[in-house]
Amino acid sequence: MRSSSSRRALVLAGHGSMFGPESALPIYQHAASLRKTGMFAAVYECFWKEEPSYRNVLYEVEEECVYLVPDFLSHGYFTREVLPREFGLSGPITRWRSSEIRYCEPPGRHPRMADAIVEQALRALGERNCRDVTLLLVAHGTDRNENSAQTAWEQAERIRRTGRFVECGVAFLEQEPSISGWRDLVSSRDLVVVPFFLSEGKHSYTDIPRMMGLARHPRDPEFRNPQTTEGGRRVYYAGSAGMAPTLDQVILAQVEAFDEAHSMA
Repeated sequence: MRSSSSRRALVLAGHGSMFGPESALPIYQHAASLRKTGMFAAVYECFWKEEPSYRNVLYEVEEECVYLVPDFLSHGYFTREVLPREFGLSGPITRWRSSEIRYCEPPGRHPRMADAIVEQALRALGERNCRDVTLLLVAHGTDRNENSAQTAWEQAERIRRTGRFVECGVAFLEQEPSISGWRDLVSSRDLVVVPFFLSEGKHSYTDIPRMMGLARHPRDPEFRNPQTTEGGRRVYYAGSAGMAPTLDQVILAQVEAFDEAHSMA
């Protein structure tokens, strides 16, 4: 049976950064929002590159039922290898001292993540009709784990099936198809770029605009949407997918999905 809120805890595990405080900001925002729901006795944050660390956070937890949600968008190297190793997980459900750890999938994997991506795209487009605009989802990509890119492709396919945009494509920073070749990936004149990252950091503010050859990046005081590139292409630049206002609801959906999958509802 579903545990009562007085016995349930939520642990959000993020990446963090030693160089930019903005990396951890979404995790703290999600945690603050989820505390207000009253669905958990406590909500904890932990990080790979910051304190509190993965290895220490469980010593703070007193609740019997602990939902561990990797606050990531991709389901690859960190969620499949690093977190299970650092938390000593033996499967979806692991006993740890007097607690039961329930390891959920990352929010980026849930079908509702597609709505969050579209939400960010529409905010960037403003009053612009999106039916003749291509949505280009830009993820990190890596050769460390072949599943890392899969999540972006899955969400792009969900968006493509809605027919809201003329097309929905995917590009990457560190694997093919590369965002540097975006002109060959997008046939429409206008496109909206949504960084498939949890936070607004170096990748979304600097790397993607630089690799696309955009004249200005989002932190530039003179940044405007859209930017017209050489050849008359118009680029609308959206906020990172993980900063969508509905992301905390996607996290809750993954907790509910865990209970349903393991007959705990």
